[in-house]
Amino acid sequence: MTGLRVLEAITPSRIGGAEVFVTHLVSSFEEMGVQVGVFCPKGRPFVEYVRARGVSPITWKTHGKFDPLTIIRLARLLKRGRYDVIHTHLSTASLLGAFAAKLAGRRSAAHVHGLNTATCFRYSDRLIAVSQAVKSHLVAQGIKEHKIHVVHNGVDLVKYQPTGTREARAAFDGSAIAIEPDELLLGVFGRLSSEKGQRVAIEAMFLISKEYPGARLAIVGDGGDMDDLKSATAALGLNDRVIFTGFVQDVRGIMGACDAVVVPSSRGEGFGLAAVEAMALGKPVVASDQGGLKEIIIHNETGLLTPPNDPQSLAEAVCSILADPKEAELMGCKGRERVEKHFALGEQMRKVLDVLQEN
Repeated sequence: MTGLRVLEAITPSRIGGAEVFVTHLVSSFEEMGVQVGVFCPKGRPFVEYVRARGVSPITWKTHGKFDPLTIIRLARLLKRGRYDVIHTHLSTASLLGAFAAKLAGRRSAAHVHGLNTATCFRYSDRLIAVSQAVKSHLVAQGIKEHKIHVVHNGVDLVKYQPTGTREARAAFDGSAIAIEPDELLLGVFGRLSSEKGQRVAIEAMFLISKEYPGARLAIVGDGGDMDDLKSATAALGLNDRVIFTGFVQDVRGIMGACDAVVVPSSRGEGFGLAAVEAMALGKPVVASDQGGLKEIIIHNETGLLTPPNDPQSLAEAVCSILADPKEAELMGCKGRERVEKHFALGEQMRKVLDVLQEN
């Protein structure tokens, strides 16, 4: 039992990796004896998201980054709730939270989940970067290195258990995608946005289908690029090869049914949680050689790294995995071992807590 009291503050416009992370963090902290409060602006989708998971957030209407009233209200909340530290996520929360902490005489820690502009994180007492790539990006913008702690995101190893692909397909209800036992299935998971590289994966699929005409690609997620990606799929004649599932709350079923998982991020990938999730499920991963992905995947051991924005290289890497199922299985096993050693959720949450406890 730590006795620490932490106010988590997040200002999201959608549900993504940072929002899921905060939800996991609240649960983990409570198990470790931390008293946790959560603030999120009124009307944001995260409010109902956490309420559905048993968390009652504190909420009111905010007015962007220049909102002195919210700074004052957060400072009062820190004092009234006897919080020791405010732990912020995303740029607006980090800017407002840092000033509120100074006003209240409390500590502030900003969690930086991507390769962000440093402006809104300069005023926090310390920063937590989700990868060395994020830390280096912040240091290059003038943030003092000693203020930044690197703590990778983690995966719940109890929930993410490897099963054979056939077993996963047998257990899969097919609500998002129907897949036969002997079909080859690739998966891309994440928000449909240009930096996530789904278009590169679709272009690679055009090349892969020449070598493996029965292979299929599942694009799992939702976002603003949906129409453009569907148009690109049609233009390449891949409507019967590429399946758009939309948003899937729990990706383990589809991910477990994949022969390989592709993380084709084109730029700005601060970490790459989908790669860790896939490795935890024992899947070989083909990913872009950039950002935090280079810290997750060991090339030729737990997966393959390819140049960003290069459909030809991506297709060749995927085909090499599909051509050697035994090597693919070995990569998956080594990937699971790496996650157990470096990306277990509980251990990563304890590292976050250690940073928040620093005076």
